Amino acid sequence: MDSRGQDSRIILPEEQFLQSCRTLFGPEVRITPQFLGYLQPAGVKTAYRKLAMETHPDRAIHIGTEESILETRFKEVNRAYEQIVAYVREPERYILRLPPGSGGRAHRPATAPPAKPQPHFYQGPIPPRKIFIGQYLYYSGRISMQQMWGAVVWQKLRRPRLGDLARTLHWLTPVDIREILQQRNRGELFGEFALRTGLLSYYQLLVLLGRQKRLQPRIGNYFIEQKILLPEEIDAMVEALKEHNRQHWFKK
Repeated sequence: MDSRGQDSRIILPEEQFLQSCRTLFGPEVRITPQFLGYLQPAGVKTAYRKLAMETHPDRAIHIGTEESILETRFKEVNRAYEQIVAYVREPERYILRLPPGSGGRAHRPATAPPAKPQPHFYQGPIPPRKIFIGQYLYYSGRISMQQMWGAVVWQKLRRPRLGDLARTLHWLTPVDIREILQQRNRGELFGEFALRTGLLSYYQLLVLLGRQKRLQPRIGNYFIEQKILLPEEIDAMVEALKEHNRQHWFKK
C-alpha cells in the first residue's frame, strides 16, 4: 500500500511472465506455482548467463547464422531475465494476472505480502513404482522439494543441447538447427520438430537423447556441491534406489 492506502503493486500478465520463463528455462520445463516459488536469483542468473553466451550476436559468424537473428533472440533473453529476476527478488511487488478474455480469473490483491515458501519435506511411504534418484531422495525425506527442483534446473542447464550433439555427428547443419529454432511451434521440443519434419530419423533422435543423457552431469553431484549430502550418502541412496526399482520394475 502507498501513502494513500492504495495498492501500488505492479500487475503482471501471467501469460507474459510464463513466456519469459519458457524463454529462459526452455519449453520442456513445466512452469508451476511451486516451481516459481522455489526459484532463487542465483538459479535465474545461471540460466541467463548460459543463454546470453549462446545467443550473443558476436557468435553469428561462428555458427553460420545471421547476426540479426541472434540479436533478436538475445534481446528476448535479456527481457525475460530482467522480468523474472525482478519478480524472484521481490515477489510482493507484483500481482500475476491473467490477460483479459483468457477465461481465467484474476488474482485478487492480497492484504499482506505473500510469505516466502518454507522448505517442504515429504512425509509418507515411498511410492511403489520405478522412480529417479532425485525423487527417491525427496520421498526418503533426505531433501526438500525446493532442493529437488534446484537439482532438476541445475542438471538441465548443464545438459548438452541436442542441436550441438547432432551437429557433431554431422546429422544436422547450422542451417538445419536455425530452421528448427525459428519454426518449431510454441512449446514444441527441438527433437519433436526435427522428427516431425524429417530432419532427424527416429533412430537418430534416440541416439541423441541417449548421448545427451550420458553426458549430462549426475544429479547427485548437485547435492554434493551444495553440501546437502556427502558422496558416501549419495552412493548409499543410489544402491537403495536400485533395490527399490528392482522390486517395482514393471509398475508405472
